[in-house]
Amino acid sequence: MAGGRPKGRVDNPCNKRKQRDESEEEKKQRIRRSAETRKLNKAKVDAAKKKAFFQRLQPRLTSQRQDDEINITAAEVVVETQANENLVIINNDVPVEFPTQDASANLDVEEDNLSEEELLHDIYDADKEEEEAVGVQQEYVKAIQQRLKEETHRHNNSTNLWLLQHLKDNGWWIRKEQVRCIVKKLGLKKEYDAYYRDVYVWLPDLRWEQCMPCCPNCKSNQHVGNNGFRDKHFGRVIVGMRETYYIVSRRYRCYACEQKSKEVTSFVEQAFAGNNNVSVERGSDNLQYNFMGWDSRILPLFPYGRGLEFPAFLTWRAGVDSMVVDVMRPLFDKGLKPESLSNVLLELHSAEFGKKCLRHEYEIKERKEKERHGLKVTRLKLEPLGNFADKQKYRGLVPTGKYLEHVYKSYHATIRTHLAQEVKKRGISVLMLDVSYKEAKHLYQYRGKPVFKGLVTGLNENGEVRIQFHIYTDSHEQMLAALEEFEKTRQMLGFPGINHVVGDNPRKETQLFMSTMESVVEQQQKYDSHSSPNVARDPLSGLPYYNAIELNIHTAHSPADITRVIEAMKEDIGDKKVGLDAEWNILRDSRGIQIGRTKIQWIQIAYRNREGGIQVLLLWVGELTSLPNSLISVLCDSSTQFAGVKVSGDLKLIGEDFNAKGVKSVDQKARKNVNNLGKYAKLRNVVNNANVSLSRLAELTLNVSIDKSLQSSTWRKDLTEQQKQYAAIDAAASLEVFECLEKKPDLSRRLTAEEATVGKKVDLVPINGSLPGMATRAATGIILESGVFCCPEGYLFRKRRSVKVGKHTHIVKVTDIYAPGLVLPGFGVMANGASITLGDLGMTEIVVPLAMLKEHAQCETMANKEGESGITLPSNEPTVRKSERGRIRLIRDPEEGYEISDSEDLMEDATINEGLVSGWDVLEDEIDDTMKALSSEDIEYLRATIFESQQSEKGKTPLKCDGLDDPPNPEMIQDKFSAVLGDVFHAMDRAKVPIRHEAKKGYFIALREAFFLWNPKKMKELEELMRLQGLSDSQIQAKKYYKARLFRDCVERKVPAPKILYWRVRAVFALFGNIIDSETKQPLFNKTAWKKANNLLAEILNGYYSDPPDVEFYTKRIGFNGEVMKNKYGLELIECSRGTNRTEAYHKHLSVTFRNWSTGVEMSDCLLAERRHRHNHKCSERRGSGFLLWAISTLG
Repeated sequence: MAGGRPKGRVDNPCNKRKQRDESEEEKKQRIRRSAETRKLNKAKVDAAKKKAFFQRLQPRLTSQRQDDEINITAAEVVVETQANENLVIINNDVPVEFPTQDASANLDVEEDNLSEEELLHDIYDADKEEEEAVGVQQEYVKAIQQRLKEETHRHNNSTNLWLLQHLKDNGWWIRKEQVRCIVKKLGLKKEYDAYYRDVYVWLPDLRWEQCMPCCPNCKSNQHVGNNGFRDKHFGRVIVGMRETYYIVSRRYRCYACEQKSKEVTSFVEQAFAGNNNVSVERGSDNLQYNFMGWDSRILPLFPYGRGLEFPAFLTWRAGVDSMVVDVMRPLFDKGLKPESLSNVLLELHSAEFGKKCLRHEYEIKERKEKERHGLKVTRLKLEPLGNFADKQKYRGLVPTGKYLEHVYKSYHATIRTHLAQEVKKRGISVLMLDVSYKEAKHLYQYRGKPVFKGLVTGLNENGEVRIQFHIYTDSHEQMLAALEEFEKTRQMLGFPGINHVVGDNPRKETQLFMSTMESVVEQQQKYDSHSSPNVARDPLSGLPYYNAIELNIHTAHSPADITRVIEAMKEDIGDKKVGLDAEWNILRDSRGIQIGRTKIQWIQIAYRNREGGIQVLLLWVGELTSLPNSLISVLCDSSTQFAGVKVSGDLKLIGEDFNAKGVKSVDQKARKNVNNLGKYAKLRNVVNNANVSLSRLAELTLNVSIDKSLQSSTWRKDLTEQQKQYAAIDAAASLEVFECLEKKPDLSRRLTAEEATVGKKVDLVPINGSLPGMATRAATGIILESGVFCCPEGYLFRKRRSVKVGKHTHIVKVTDIYAPGLVLPGFGVMANGASITLGDLGMTEIVVPLAMLKEHAQCETMANKEGESGITLPSNEPTVRKSERGRIRLIRDPEEGYEISDSEDLMEDATINEGLVSGWDVLEDEIDDTMKALSSEDIEYLRATIFESQQSEKGKTPLKCDGLDDPPNPEMIQDKFSAVLGDVFHAMDRAKVPIRHEAKKGYFIALREAFFLWNPKKMKELEELMRLQGLSDSQIQAKKYYKARLFRDCVERKVPAPKILYWRVRAVFALFGNIIDSETKQPLFNKTAWKKANNLLAEILNGYYSDPPDVEFYTKRIGFNGEVMKNKYGLELIECSRGTNRTEAYHKHLSVTFRNWSTGVEMSDCLLAERRHRHNHKCSERRGSGFLLWAISTLG
């Protein structure tokens, strides 16, 4: 139980001076008026709420036994209801209604003026709060608290500590069944038993030895002591499943933190003591030294889990029983709304009240009968219990849906760190990533626009959620920040890197993962090194070494030679671009520690001649005190572009070592023609950190490796051939990296005033933010002629309806919008001045600053249109046809008049138990049902397809088809493997086919058989066991088609290497694609399907779908007893984690959680965290790793 809102929390100096100037009488009147106003307003709100509930809810209570008779003969019992209607009960033999129509959810959250810390931890001046109207329960709890105060007082020498003894004997509970004895000892007037509640006393320092609560600030109890009970706050009311109860505790004080707080205050006051113009007032701070024993921050700090004994979760004014929280979490996860749970609690509390009313009527009946027979009875008033919400008597209290949602979010705030750590601690070597667009639709919208567009979820190889985040556009750039943070966390925790990533579109997603995950790059380099063993490669990166054979190297050892080669360069150079590097020797002491450097020994310059060949000049300057003027003129030339890793530092050292005034006197970093490759690459989103080596840049841009083993060698006048090549490669690679980076757009560059011409097509981008974000295209448009701009109706620009466009702003006609949520600077709503977005104005004329205009470009760094980002998107407005069992669901292609399959809709129909059943198994079950309808002729055709593919593998009959590109020479196909893999199911669904084509069934089955090869050893073992069961070979072969699930559950399959897979898939396309339907006279493949098939075959050749040789996609299936499950033939059951179908299955279950109700972002975050936690624990249980369901709540 708690009183009204706390008073006295005013930190404004003006308000404090006003309070000091008024008299005590004026102060009392002001407080009295304020209290009356609050009470009146609260009564109006309560009346409105109750009136609304009366119209919807009138709990009807019935007797539990139909043979019981209710005979009230002595008098009529008149019950006054809140609606001022009289309910008369006279000798009823039928179920009766009791006055519970006022039973409504009346415990709401008042959090408008409270901080999150106050809401969570009850931080307020409780001694100054006003106590509610006193009733039976309040008097009872108050008396218990007063008795505890007397018995626990340190100067109390009485031996009659009956209440403490009672608490010790009853688990520190005062049950309502013991109320008659307790009330008598407390000296209170006895009321009806139904008015009293259980009371729980939380005094851990008295209950257990050495269990003084810890300070929430310093997390220690060494200086904590008892600070007594509150004067005006006697206990906290707690809502249970069927009725309320109370918790009583006392305050504690940390004297160490109190002393520290006083020292801080004293220091501040002394610091400003001499300044009369400064008024020092101490506001609220985080150094809290007074706290309640039930503070949620200190409960986990009790030793031996003593905090688990606390039975409730508290909010600002009340609290809920732990059972309510325990029930709330799984119910919300299953999609139950907070309002629905509130109605359930209301029903349970009303039913409990009805039972007590019925029991009370029976007691009255019993007392009347005893009086009639002259027996002695207890003299009590013969009156009804009253109303459900009567604060003086029964005081029923039920939380609203808003309050329960607040409890849920507050509870999750206390376990958020634990839930995040539970996700982070799970290792990952294979990341299965997918995007769902359904969850984002359940979030509240901002001004009619969705906040996010999709939810990205990544699962590890065990099916556990490892990464999850929202995106607000379809661009891959939205994923960069989350993936980079994911990599930082993984490195910080010391987990091995991700070796493989599985997505829906591997060709477009490869660059994304290669740019963010070095471990994926390293894995790919290993695969590449195995595919071309004849090329010299770096053993670590797997990339080929930089080839220095084609470099023309010229060495100069004297000033005359230097001048000669420099003059020759001036005449021979093509584009004035130079790769520059310098070499010097490291000085070390006797212990090998670096103590300095020599002056520069060699200068390397690389350039391209007029024919395009790379020329490298190696200039020996180690014996020179000054440089030749010809060399200085080149280094000072502002028309020549210099490139190198930290090339500005090299130029600075050259100027200092040789006192070259033309070089030394200039800030090299400020020169526009000096390009430090690290920064240059970062501006083009190639690297995230400008402090990057030349070797790494060469790997990312040139796809080659540079051997840096000679970097610390001794640089003398006479160089070895290896040193010459090393020095030449440094300069030449710098030039080539610069040329490669120069082709990429500068993400920070914007149009200049001269470039922003009328009629120019431009991209609209954000003004500020991260580099990738600043390059994200929000819209495209055409620059119009400058003049007076008139705002659309209802909007203002810079608080005006019309403005004259200046030199730094332009009028743009928007033609396409990709990020409707981008806020337009300067624009506002006329009514309230609120900011507006691109989506608010639509494709119209707008005024934008020059800093938002960028050259229109079609490049990977710009946000693409929907469907071009590499992430699978659902169809915009699919017309889904309800399919019969065994059919793959399809939609119609408006261009060709075809009905085509849609993989996401198929996934939505899959029946998956909390995302734990393999999504692939569910999808294959659909195909299995189709196989049951195959005829023997269909099966023979499937076998012929595989035979054709096997012949093509051997080079005998290359499969040629008009719709497909010419096949490559089988001997030229290499077995490539990719670290970024594609999902096989999405690959099968790439070429869309008509829904009612007679070849459709056989096509999908043949395609599945083409993608997968059975483990021959395991298959042979199963066949032998089946023969022992009496099955013939023909029956076994038939089961492979009609009961394929039997084989999949115990025999592994693999997707073969490109040399095999290409021909198997091509055979299916070639033999099925041109089959004409006998009714529609249309082929199975249309023009679009053939194009998709060609693209898929090209991806197969790149190894995007073949199983890598070092990855295992199968695990053993564990039963509830922790043992490996087996089938009836005694073979161990397995489950497959290949592809993204597990991730899609997880996304499918989110539709159960969110159902048809909308939530805010905070509530959605809590629900997603709960789902992740439960899903991951389920996966851990199935793997037999020892995680149990109890850990979900206990550890949470």
